[in-house]
Amino acid sequence: MRKFLILMATLGLVSCAGKTEQDPCKNPEYAKIKKEKAKNAIAGGDLYTPLYDLQDAQNCNPRDPEVYYLLGQTYWKRQERDKAKENFQTALKYNPKYSEVFLSLGDMFMEENNLDSALENYQRAAGDDLFREAYLAWNNLGWIFLQRDQLKEAEEALIRSLALAPNFPNPHCNLGELRSRQKKYEDAVKEYQKALQLNPGLARAHRLLGLEYNRQGKTKEACKEFSLALKNAAPESEEAKSAGQYLKLLNCPTSSK
Repeated sequence: MRKFLILMATLGLVSCAGKTEQDPCKNPEYAKIKKEKAKNAIAGGDLYTPLYDLQDAQNCNPRDPEVYYLLGQTYWKRQERDKAKENFQTALKYNPKYSEVFLSLGDMFMEENNLDSALENYQRAAGDDLFREAYLAWNNLGWIFLQRDQLKEAEEALIRSLALAPNFPNPHCNLGELRSRQKKYEDAVKEYQKALQLNPGLARAHRLLGLEYNRQGKTKEACKEFSLALKNAAPESEEAKSAGQYLKLLNCPTSSK
């Protein structure tokens, strides 16, 4: 009888130990590993398995704002925009100062051409002095102000973006458009050239420089820039379509293979 009781007690201890081992959340690194795995998958274009990894991380901590941010990113890339916004908002519920979320929401609203909402979210992201990607928010604020013909505010935002990230070419493109509106055409050319020095393959900079050369009657130079814009733009993108239209309009020579 005694041996029987000892055996049952031993089995009970083993059973309890097995249950503890089966709870992965007991490992403080488990959720971190799952989130890191999801990040890598999202970056690699896998928009299926991250949902499972993030669910596992969420089971460990249902109030983890980073989980909801990553879920938002995943659903956004899956074009499930309502779910993306829902998860972004949940992330903000648990971290009201989550600048990465404000930047993502700004980008989403920008895609929807909802500039008022985009502006509001970019301002929240740009207002965080410790946010490493605040330069992106400042650049996008500059672009929105430019569309609204608020040139002073646009210039201030774009200069702020460059102050945070001097090697970021996009603000130079926006400043070029701003200078062109101010009829400072040579300054506009310089800004586009600065952008191309930082990124020679930037299709938008080539297209805008082509427009500026065309304005100045420099057809040969304009054709070259439109050709480079078409070469570097994503197929079927607006940049590619616009560059192609100008190549035809100016009767630019086509390069033979």
